[in-house]
Amino acid sequence: MFEAALALAMIFLPGVEGKIESGNLQSLAWLQAEEAVDSHSVSEDILSAAKRMADLQTDYRFSFPTIEYPFGDIPSDWGLCCDVVVRACRAAGIDLQELVYEDSHRERELYIEANRRQNFARPLNRSWIHRRTSNLNLFFQRYAQVLPNRYDSTRPEEWQPGDIVIYQKYQDLTWHIAIVSDEIDSFTGIPKVIDAWLNPGHVSEDHRLTDHGAIGGHYRLTDSFRASLSEEHREAAIAAWKEFIGDEDESDQRLAESTEEIEPSSL
Repeated sequence: MFEAALALAMIFLPGVEGKIESGNLQSLAWLQAEEAVDSHSVSEDILSAAKRMADLQTDYRFSFPTIEYPFGDIPSDWGLCCDVVVRACRAAGIDLQELVYEDSHRERELYIEANRRQNFARPLNRSWIHRRTSNLNLFFQRYAQVLPNRYDSTRPEEWQPGDIVIYQKYQDLTWHIAIVSDEIDSFTGIPKVIDAWLNPGHVSEDHRLTDHGAIGGHYRLTDSFRASLSEEHREAAIAAWKEFIGDEDESDQRLAESTEEIEPSSL
């Protein structure tokens, strides 16, 4: 997994000119020594942004319009479960739209197969490749810290605020994604999650970690991963987040001229 992360980082590292092939890897020690310059950790930034969306109660809506690339977004007053994670990661300086799309070109067959199992057409469309749980699950498997899937009440420390969880229905069919909250259910002691879902119909902090069934993926984006991205990338991602939480008229400008609706079979 580390070599995959390093290959991705080479594309975005500041001071590196041109495209660098994955075989031309620089010193592992140099990359490992990279430290995030941000004042907050990635997990803290993700959690803070997710709680902001819960406060805004951004409406849940199942729709896939064509949007700009990179750093594009749908209108700020609605979104899918994936949009909660994408927007929260942008607040942390990580743009999943660009990163997942670029990674899909390096590992095209992996992403096509992940979407084939979900019965998705046009899996590598850059408008919504980052808005599918199957693609995010594959990307996090390759670049995030992979953590236990089964909640164990005797090891609550395994589930930290800002962690990302992906739910599955059967086998490896993913269908929902959420962010672990710092709130704990007072009755069960189980952590809550922040997500967008049909109930209550907007982004909320109402559900417990175990309310959506089996967990197929549990991930933590690290500070070292963020530090491996270029300053330009981080700044543009944060700017996209700020635009999302700004005036509605400003956020609507992020839509591309085309708004063709694409209705996939599931998330």
